[in-house]
Amino acid sequence: MILDEKLISEGITPDLLYKLILKHNSSLERYEKLRRYYSGEHDIFQRRRSSDSAANNKVVHNYAKYITDMTASYLISVPVTYAASKGYDIEALKNTYFEQDIASVDSELVKHCGIYGCAYELIYADENSKPKSVQISPMQAFVVYNDDCVRIPLFGVYYYKTKNIDDSVSGVVCNVYTDDRIFTYENNTDSWYNMTLTYEGMHYFGGVPLIEYHNNSEMQGDFEQLISLIDAYNILQSDRVNDKEQFVDAFLFLTNIDIDSEQARKLREERILMGYEGAAAQYLSKVMTESDIQVLSDNIKSDIHKFSCVPDLSDESFGNNLSGVAIKYKLLGFEQQVRNKERYISKSLKERFKLYNHYLSIKSLMRNVPVHRVDIVFTRNLPVNELEVAQMISYLQGLVSNETLLEQLSFVSDAKEEAELAKNEQAEKYRAQTQAVEDIAAGGGY
Repeated sequence: MILDEKLISEGITPDLLYKLILKHNSSLERYEKLRRYYSGEHDIFQRRRSSDSAANNKVVHNYAKYITDMTASYLISVPVTYAASKGYDIEALKNTYFEQDIASVDSELVKHCGIYGCAYELIYADENSKPKSVQISPMQAFVVYNDDCVRIPLFGVYYYKTKNIDDSVSGVVCNVYTDDRIFTYENNTDSWYNMTLTYEGMHYFGGVPLIEYHNNSEMQGDFEQLISLIDAYNILQSDRVNDKEQFVDAFLFLTNIDIDSEQARKLREERILMGYEGAAAQYLSKVMTESDIQVLSDNIKSDIHKFSCVPDLSDESFGNNLSGVAIKYKLLGFEQQVRNKERYISKSLKERFKLYNHYLSIKSLMRNVPVHRVDIVFTRNLPVNELEVAQMISYLQGLVSNETLLEQLSFVSDAKEEAELAKNEQAEKYRAQTQAVEDIAAGGGY
C-alpha cells in the first residue's frame, strides 16, 4: 500500500488507520475466493440445474491446491541455508532460527504467497527476550510504503477482531509497527472508526518488523490466472458424471404398447414386457461421444499445466528411469517460474536477516554482518542420485572448500558444524594413531 509520507508527518492518526483498513478490506473478497479455491470450495458447488429432477453432480478437481503445494514443496521443502563470507560469524542468528524451527514459518509463508500472491511475517521478542517470527494472514495485515520509487516501508499494520465465547465480536485491535515503535489502537465496538491509543512502546529490530513477501511483481497467486480453466474442467467432469447418471435413468419409449402406472412399476421390478405385433420398446438417451469429451478434457488439463508451468507428474514420461539431467530438462519451465519466485522470497528473507542481526547485535550476541556478505541458499526438492553427488564432491576436493562441498549433501543441515565435526574426528583419529606408535616404541605394543 502506497502513502504520501507527508500524511504522517505529525504521526499516525486513528482516522488515517481507519481509511487504510477500509482500503485494505476492498481486497478481502479476492483473498477469500483464493482461499476457497485452495481449500476445494469451488464455484461448481453453486451450480443449479433448470430442473430439480436433472442430475447435478458437482465434481471438484483441486488443481489450485496441487499447483500451490507442488510449487511450494519444490522451492522450500528442503530448509533454506545461510552461509556467511569468511571472517563473519552468524552462528548465533542461525541457532535462533533453529530453536524456533524457522523452516516451518518459511513453508507457511511460501504457501501463502502461492495462494494470495503475498504473505506477511511479524517479528517480535518473546517473554525471554528472544526474537521470534510468526506468519500473519494477508487478510489481517499490510505494509505501507512511501510513494518514492525506492518504496521504503513506513509502517506495518496488523489488525483483528476480538470475540466472545459465543463468537460475537467484542471489539477490534489494530497494532502499528514503525521502525522503532509499536502502537496499539482499540475499540470496544465492531468498528475501525474512532479507535483509541491504548499502548505505545519501543522495539529494537532497527526496521519495520512486519515483512511483506511477494509471490511475483503482480502479487498474484500461483493459480489465480487459471481459475477459469479450473472451473471449465470441473464443469466438464461433472457433466460427464451427469450424462452417465442420466443414461442409466433414460426414458423407455414404447410403441403400440399401452401400460398403466401399476404395470410400469411391475416392469421395473420384473423386467418382463408383453407386446403385440408391431410393438417396440427402446430407451431415449443422448448419444455420448466419449472420445470427443476426452479430447476436450485432455486439452483443458494440458492448458492448466502449461500455463501454471507445473508439470503433470502422472504423465507416463515421468515414469521412466530418467537421469538427473533429463528430469531437469522436463522441469525447465517450472524451474524458471520457481526461480523468479525465489528472487522475491530471498529479498524478504534478507530483510528478516537484517532485523534479527540488529536485535542480536544490540544484545551483544553477535556483531553486525552486512546482508550482502550472506548467501541464502535454496535447495530444490528433487530426487537425488547420491552416488553422482559423492563422485562430484570427490572430483572437486582441493578445488572447493569442504564447507561448500558439504552443502551439496541433502542429509547435512549445517555444513559449517559438519565440517568442524569432521575436523575434530580426524584430529582424534590422528591422536589415537600417534599414541599407538608411541606405545609400540616404548615396548608395549606386542
